[in-house]
Amino acid sequence: MTASQALSILNHWLHPHKDDPKLPVSDAQETEKLIQSPSGCAGYQVGSGTILHQQQKLVEQVNEQLNLPEELQPLFDQTLDNLTHWLHLLPAHPQHHCEPAGAIRHALETAFWSVTATQQIHQDHELYPDQRRARKPLWRLMAGVAGLLYDSGRVVSCLMVQQESGEQWRSFDQPLGSWLQQHRITNYSPHWQQCETNAEKALPTDYTAINLLLLPQLTSQSFRNALQPDRDSGVLWQTFISTLTGQKTGHAVSQVVSAVELARLKSVKLHFVQGEALNQIMKPGKTEDQPKQENDQELDSLKQVISNLQADEIKWAKESLLLKWPDSVENQNLPDPEILLKQWNQRGWIRPIGNQIIFRRNGRQVIALQPMISSECTKWFMST
Repeated sequence: MTASQALSILNHWLHPHKDDPKLPVSDAQETEKLIQSPSGCAGYQVGSGTILHQQQKLVEQVNEQLNLPEELQPLFDQTLDNLTHWLHLLPAHPQHHCEPAGAIRHALETAFWSVTATQQIHQDHELYPDQRRARKPLWRLMAGVAGLLYDSGRVVSCLMVQQESGEQWRSFDQPLGSWLQQHRITNYSPHWQQCETNAEKALPTDYTAINLLLLPQLTSQSFRNALQPDRDSGVLWQTFISTLTGQKTGHAVSQVVSAVELARLKSVKLHFVQGEALNQIMKPGKTEDQPKQENDQELDSLKQVISNLQADEIKWAKESLLLKWPDSVENQNLPDPEILLKQWNQRGWIRPIGNQIIFRRNGRQVIALQPMISSECTKWFMST
């Protein structure tokens, strides 16, 4: 359990609602039953900890990708708590993630793919190597929070929650969780209003500009200070603001701005495969922007590498399978190791250690696979 979840659950215990129905946290079919109509998904008065517990596996995967030092992890956790309290059990869009807490699920998926994509982007060219390494965690934090918050302006703009008495949630002024507690509302059904944007197109600036209105409420001063260190040229902060607004201006790293938008689209498109974008880690399938044949080739390449491992070559670091790199893929009629590394990293299969995708262990260069795909790999080498 992450620090974010522990703090949220503690907050829920301190402010109990004995009569409130509890959201199922382990049975996906029960969760689906909460969907009442195309106009909105049912929601109950529950704490942020309960909502995040339902997404615990995904939160852990995001934190694995972030790989933040102890002093930075709370900055992401606090933002996630704030966003969860603000959006509560709202869905993300009529066309995708339209289930209770769908907006939070979509935000976490976008954060995951944002961090994955930006790891391949080179920043801080003007700095010395040791300075660049020191700032790598800040870039990952920036990308994760930008992905987490990127769709928040559209969600609060498109959804309406109203009491029977007619009083409406003021979505820009107060978290939905606080509003429900204030008015002792035990259940509600949000409704879409003026949400005609195509989910598979880039967000219009009408929505991304609203992200800035929510920024002071969803991020802490400590987070904002972290992105504006002393004597910094402002690249981190400018890139963060440009990413939230979708505008490639000033000192912003334009590749990061594009990467976060593409991460959102990836979450949207892959959602339609069994409803979970991260299912693609284990079961890549056809998406509109990548032919199925290419997906099959990537999975077949990984399976070939794993199947050819000898017993003494099967090494683990915690729950991650380690592969000698590039030794494990050479002389196997496979694509160039650099191509494979890029493909596998784009799929979210590779787990960075420290700031590196390739690192040294016992004098050899290795890569680590994410725990979920590592578990899938055991089927291949155990059957040989």
